[in-house]
Order: sequence, then structure tokens, then C-alpha cells
Amino acid sequence: GLLVLALLYLFLTGVNLLGGGFKSLGSDLVDGLFQGVSNPLAGLFVGLLATVLVQSSSVSTSVIVGLVASGVVSTSDAVPMIMGANLGTTVTNTLASLGHVRRDAEFRRAFAAATVHDFFNILAVAVFLPLELATGFLSSSSLWITERVVGSGGSDFKSPLKAAVKLPANLVKDLLASLGAHGDLKGGLMIAVGLAFIFVALTFITKNMRLLVADRVEAAINKGLGAGSGFVAMALGVVITVAVQSSSITTSVLVPLAASGVLTLENIYPVTLGANVGTTVTALLAALATGSPA
Repeated sequence: GLLVLALLYLFLTGVNLLGGGFKSLGSDLVDGLFQGVSNPLAGLFVGLLATVLVQSSSVSTSVIVGLVASGVVSTSDAVPMIMGANLGTTVTNTLASLGHVRRDAEFRRAFAAATVHDFFNILAVAVFLPLELATGFLSSSSLWITERVVGSGGSDFKSPLKAAVKLPANLVKDLLASLGAHGDLKGGLMIAVGLAFIFVALTFITKNMRLLVADRVEAAINKGLGAGSGFVAMALGVVITVAVQSSSITTSVLVPLAASGVLTLENIYPVTLGANVGTTVTALLAALATGSPA
């Protein structure tokens, strides 16, 4: 438990460093980096590629949150990126289903279980991306909610988490300065260290929680689905994903259960939806570490 808390702290420090690094890089370089991203399709593929590479939508959405906080990417440009990250996370459970490829009936069930998630996310993007581009309803409603929660004044959001992670973030900055890194080099190194912190923290949280939770997950899923309610199954998906900090793990656990015929597709679907909801918690945590309403 303490280790997970320490890793969460490392994760938040990483998000803080990432934002600081982008801020200190100077706008020219950063603008060049993300120039193509104001094109929604490019944003979608940036999110997708990032998630496929790091195999975690939590990592890529946390990085996007850091970019928005430091003003590099606008909220409306970030929406397609996050949708891309959602698409990218479906690759993991499809790969998990390939483990059953030698046994026909098993593979059919496993692949179906994996692609339920894929199709849900593809359809969500197909429906919501054009709607967002036409009306901007996702970015405008998120700003509306933020104003209600945080207030519209930019700097009056005093995040307790931001204050808490300032100390280690400043230590890293001082260390880089003492090693002779200044200006753009320091900014670049801060981004690299921030990314490393985020990646390491989420990888180890995921590993630890997988060991702690794996057997209980299967028991809980079977118990929850025994209750026969879609809402119970969905809540279960949320709780498991928040606990293991990875929707890929939740959905990948379901694949062998489906392959062996323990779970039906109808039972798997609500758990998958819950996993999608649960994976948003990481990004919300990341946002709290930035202290920026955006």
C-alpha cells in the first residue's frame, strides 16, 4: 500500500516536471512540435500512436494533461488526442486474445471479447469526434464543469497536490541546474525525467496491483456477474480499473475468462464499459498535480 502511494507521488511529480519542462523550452520549439496537432485527425493518430507505444492510455492521457496545463495544446485540440489514446488502448487486449489462436473455439470467444472493446471505442470516436468538431460540445462542457468546480480565474486554483509535488520537482530542477543544464537543455531534460517518472510509476503500480488483485479480480467479476445486473458489472469494471490503474489489464483479464467459456460476451460488455470509465481517474489525478484549470 505504501509503495503504491509512493509511486503515485512519483507519477504526480513526473506530470509536474513535464509541464514545467514544456514551459521553459520556449514557445517556438514546442509550437513546431505540435503544429500538425491542431488538425483533429493528426491529433487522433498522435494519441493512438503514443498509447500503442507505451501500452497505456493512462500514460498518454497524463502527458496530454501536462501539455494542456503548460499551454502547449488547447483543450479543444486535446479532445481528438484523448480519443486516439482510447483507441490505442484496445490494441492490448486484442494482442492478449492472440494467445488462444491455436484453438479455434477458444480463439473465437477470446477475439470476440477483445473486439467488443475495440468496436465500442471506434464507434464512440466515429460518433463523438464529428459532433465535437461541429459543435465543440465536449470541450465547452468540460470548461463549464471546470468553472463550476474551480472558478474561472486562472490562478486561484490552489491544488493541494501541486503544492505537495513541488518539493521533489524543485529538487530535480536544482539537480539539473547544478549539473550545468540551462535553458532549452534543462527544459528537455525536465521533460525526459518527467516522462520517465510517469512511465516508471504507472508500470510499477500496475505490476504491484496486478499481483495483489489478479485472483480477487476473477472472483469479484464472477460474483458481480452472478448478481446479473449490468450496472453491478459496470461498477466492478470501474473499481478494478481504478485499483490497477490500467483499463488494459481489466479488459485483458476478461479475454482468457471469455476464451474458457466462463463469461459470455453479454457479461463482458458492461465490465469493459466500466474499465473505460475507470481509466479516466488517472488523468483527473494528473490534472490535480498541475494546478491549471485548463
